[in-house]
Amino acid sequence: MTFRALLALPLAGLLAACTAPGPAPEAEPGPEPVTYDHYVALGDSFAAMGSRSATTTGPFECFRSVDNYPSLVLADDRVTAGEDVTCSSAVTADIPGQAAALTPDTDLVTLSIGGNDIRFGEIAACFRRALTEPLDCPTLLDAPVSEQLTTLPGRLDEVHALISETSPDARVIGTGYLPLVASGECPELATIPEEHRAWAVDLTDRINAVVREAAERNDAEFVLPTDASAHSACAEPGERWADISGEETDAYPMHPTPLGQRAMADAVGDQISK
Repeated sequence: MTFRALLALPLAGLLAACTAPGPAPEAEPGPEPVTYDHYVALGDSFAAMGSRSATTTGPFECFRSVDNYPSLVLADDRVTAGEDVTCSSAVTADIPGQAAALTPDTDLVTLSIGGNDIRFGEIAACFRRALTEPLDCPTLLDAPVSEQLTTLPGRLDEVHALISETSPDARVIGTGYLPLVASGECPELATIPEEHRAWAVDLTDRINAVVREAAERNDAEFVLPTDASAHSACAEPGERWADISGEETDAYPMHPTPLGQRAMADAVGDQISK
């Protein structure tokens, strides 16, 4: 544009001519999302059991629901293939058998184990009976449970070593145990003394600490959904991530609800995004 032409422009046009933006710079392409080609889910009933009404796969006694958190992780777009070999009642000594699903190419593993090693089945059965009977579960179970908690770290280290030896490039994520009970008001467990529930709350914290510390010692990761304690059986049925009877939530007794399995899958999904 010539100087004479500039003089002929109105002031607004002159300003527009001088300040018109150039073409917008092209956006930088973001990083490619990480994908996993072979995912294996190892562990016990807290990973295996989803909706009580859901179809199950694998051996009947495993109660491996098609809507458990491993199945939901398998449905993630970032996971292209994998296998769920979790099984109800599994203990650390059962992991070598489950580990047959691992290969040198396995690149993602989730692990839920340790609860049955410290007698979770006995603890759950005692608290269910305590709903209708005057049972003192902490007095009955604290000594044997504490003894098992003392030896559990070594057993968890062996499990992590086996995974690392079999699938050295795998990203391993230990999943914690969703709390079944909480301190404070709890209509669902009104017949159980507050101090007995406090023992159960502390026990859940203790085993989750052991599982988390084992993961950290062995260069693995640990996840537990945020604010899990607000979603125990003491919450309203529609807010529960774990339940006692499961009658109002379609859960297996003393296990995660479908919402709890979804919350754990989301926690795993958030973790693999990091």
